[in-house]
Amino acid sequence: MAKVVGKDLEFWWDGKEYPVISANLTEAFDTLETTDSSTSGDGKDFEVGRAARSFTIEANMFDVDGAEKTSGTLTAGAKYRLTGGTLEGNSVIGSIFVSNGTGTASSTNKCVPLGSVLTGKTLGFTLGGIPMPLMSLDISIKYDTLDVTDSSTSGDATESLVSRGERESKVSAVVDSATQDKLSTNPTEQAGVVTIATGTTLTGNVIIVSKEISLSAEDYAKVDYTFKWKGAPTEVNMGFASAVEKSFKIILKRGASTNKEYTGNAIVTEKTISSEVKGLAKISYTMQINGALSYAVAN
Repeated sequence: MAKVVGKDLEFWWDGKEYPVISANLTEAFDTLETTDSSTSGDGKDFEVGRAARSFTIEANMFDVDGAEKTSGTLTAGAKYRLTGGTLEGNSVIGSIFVSNGTGTASSTNKCVPLGSVLTGKTLGFTLGGIPMPLMSLDISIKYDTLDVTDSSTSGDATESLVSRGERESKVSAVVDSATQDKLSTNPTEQAGVVTIATGTTLTGNVIIVSKEISLSAEDYAKVDYTFKWKGAPTEVNMGFASAVEKSFKIILKRGASTNKEYTGNAIVTEKTISSEVKGLAKISYTMQINGALSYAVAN
């Protein structure tokens, strides 16, 4: 028996493959209570209703992809996404491959270089136009989910729409005796700009709503500020757009006889971004599958 291992995992979104750390798929059917006087003994009866299907994705954050490469030799060891034709034996449009340095791009056989993994070295936050030194930052985006399953929903599936999104962030910093406390009586709305890297930003208006200060006799004083975004801030290269339905594909393993491909349409209902100045910038998604989920052989 061939065991499936994580090195074969592929995740596709809107026709393109994306690098991910992990993928978790969940299917749960409603059980409808049907116990009555015909039920044998002291047992219970039920029927199976519709299934709620969702998945979560965890990934590193990446800089924007490079310009499409239509000429020249590919760089050995570099990662590319195929956008046309065939390169180094890869012919699945949208797929990611690591170049062996033998491929030559052309107007027919072309690709884009993947952006680099983002680290916290360039992490920054400004509040009211003033830079705020920080150690780490988290961004949470969660949409209200509306169950719109009706008789037009395919098969045994459920169907959802999203309404409005709540956006909350937390900043962790070292307490500075020369800097005024960011939260006092009657906090007011201020401009906020999160910068993960150049070209990867979140810009809008925020209000700090809570703080937590901790200090021990053998450590430094640390403060955590929680703030909420008013309205919808502007996202630039902050991962997949929320509240937009797209096609997806999760492949556990390719092979002529393995039924290990799941495809369908899903909508991003939650998104979380986290970064530390001494770590990586990471992003996770919760996605609600709408309609049927297809099971296929990935080959």
